[in-house]
Amino acid sequence: MLELPHMSKHEPFFFSSVDELLDKAEELRVSLPYKETTNELFEKMTVGLRNVPNRFCVQPMEGFDADPDGAPSSLTFRRYTRYAEGGYGLIWFEAAGVVPEGRSNPYQLFLGARNLDSFEKLVMETRKAAYRTYGDGQELFCVLQLTHSGRYSRPDGRLRPVGVISNPFLEGPDDSVQILNDDDLERLMEDYIEAARLAEKAGFDAVDIKACHGYLVNEMLGAFARKKGRFGATFENRSRFLVELLQRLHDVVPGLAAAVRLSAYDGIPYPYGFGVAKDGSLDPNILEPKRLVHNLIDAGCILFNVTAGNPAFNPHIGRPFDRPANNTPLPDEHPLVGVYRLITLCGELQKEFPYVPFVGTGYSWLRHFFPYIAAGVLARGKTSFIGLGRSSFAYPDAPRELQQNKKLNPEKVCICCSRCTELMRSGRVTGCVIRDGSIYAKEYKKIGGWNK
Repeated sequence: MLELPHMSKHEPFFFSSVDELLDKAEELRVSLPYKETTNELFEKMTVGLRNVPNRFCVQPMEGFDADPDGAPSSLTFRRYTRYAEGGYGLIWFEAAGVVPEGRSNPYQLFLGARNLDSFEKLVMETRKAAYRTYGDGQELFCVLQLTHSGRYSRPDGRLRPVGVISNPFLEGPDDSVQILNDDDLERLMEDYIEAARLAEKAGFDAVDIKACHGYLVNEMLGAFARKKGRFGATFENRSRFLVELLQRLHDVVPGLAAAVRLSAYDGIPYPYGFGVAKDGSLDPNILEPKRLVHNLIDAGCILFNVTAGNPAFNPHIGRPFDRPANNTPLPDEHPLVGVYRLITLCGELQKEFPYVPFVGTGYSWLRHFFPYIAAGVLARGKTSFIGLGRSSFAYPDAPRELQQNKKLNPEKVCICCSRCTELMRSGRVTGCVIRDGSIYAKEYKKIGGWNK
């Protein structure tokens, strides 16, 4: 069982030094690893048979700026070439729907035979951007996230939810979720396999079967209440889709590596959440996540990305923030507790499986001090890669500047204001409103965001 303070007061980031940050963590009784030097962040790391040039990972942050057919647009190209030029070694490309009706936004990426050439170009241009900036020593590892958005599907801009269970914590009395049967899920597995085939042709090194944040595959893992069929109730049935899919990918597309971005803790009470204690509390219990990771490794998974929570239900769990999106209430939790939870969840799994690389998350809220905490986490073997999501929107060249200047610029970091989330929820193209304002502040103005 992961021990956490059960109650703490939310506060915004106000620290002028790392010492102040660490003092606050001690006051909250959460322990944050720390190192004065950041050399660990620039060490190589092996993934499968490949050497990744450093420990920085761009998390799959969706820009919702694809062309109508799901192909990457000029804004998509801009985003990923900036990450490559900025020094990231592991680039986890944002979610691409495996079926058009499973997209969470009409402008979410969708990889199909008709737009394969656009994805090939995206991967090629991203790699070229790294080569231009750093030379042949910066060989990127590129992962494409594959997804079905499940109950959050909005393929035409209107909510068209599908799922595997009815969930009273996520639905109102008038909500209607189409429940997929076993045959539907078997067919969907074929769609994932076809998308993986195309991803290999496009030049990606790996695909991620997205199993986090309340989307369809994640919902299956917590489907204790699905009593009939092959995909619910027991652990074997709840994990069947993910495990069997990875086994089949390993057989059908052997040249493509398999990865999983996994919510190790949903923060939704049993019997509707994964990685949660069965006593009705919201305490994490990662016995099942550990068992799942073991089975996924046996099925061929070589890389994990650990996250938590459901952004539509408990956004502070996966993305500790200063300002909540859309004026929702502040949580009864200090953001440092959320950072600690994310670091600890990944650390527990990385310690259990030290021979497989894990990507950790939760570092954006730490602003320009994150490298010192990240280096401490790496030094203690609690992760293999440092994943940056909102921070990558705001500061795409953070790795390069840290290596060159030995510190980050506090005027360029993410301030965890949730405005990128508000853009996403409004259906607009998404990026950093504050640090990339020439594009995204204009979009934010269109939704009346500055008046909130």
